[in-house]
Amino acid sequence: MDGKAIRNVADLSGLVVHARPGRATQVAATLECIGGVTLHAASPEGKLIVTLETASEADSAALFDCIQRLDGVAAVAMAYHQIENDPDEEL
Repeated sequence: MDGKAIRNVADLSGLVVHARPGRATQVAATLECIGGVTLHAASPEGKLIVTLETASEADSAALFDCIQRLDGVAAVAMAYHQIENDPDEEL
């Protein structure tokens, strides 16, 4: 050990997922089955608001890529990103 404390880190991201026409229900159902993904809202036009909560930026990037490749997804846009160095600490 180098004497440095090991910190708990959380990587938080907010995404807008655009589903292809007629595919929003299927995409939403798939998103709800993926660990680390929370679906917050869906519009009739197929825009889904989701958050990702992962342990690292690399995990978030991999999850983002996974969502982009889902059947029925037209596009994914990141709207928010934050790294919490100590997510268990109360402010």
